[in-house]
Amino acid sequence: MTISLPGSSKKGLTGLFKRKADQKSASPTAKRQLGGNDIAKLFDKKARTAKAVKPAKLSDTEINASEQLSNLRGALYSDK
Repeated sequence: MTISLPGSSKKGLTGLFKRKADQKSASPTAKRQLGGNDIAKLFDKKARTAKAVKPAKLSDTEINASEQLSNLRGALYSDK
């Protein structure tokens, strides 16, 4: 005696677990997707856009430390 499960006719149990032919991966419907700033503006008109932050320049002590490190690396890997 066999047990029949709904939707398993003719295909067996694999018909229950595999992807159906009519299920397709959905592609985005909008041509241009909204970014985070655009979505924030939809809810709050006063939302600010993030400005790009420029990296700070190195101070003199950081430049000197970098030069010392490069000199030490050069001495470490140089042929004797």
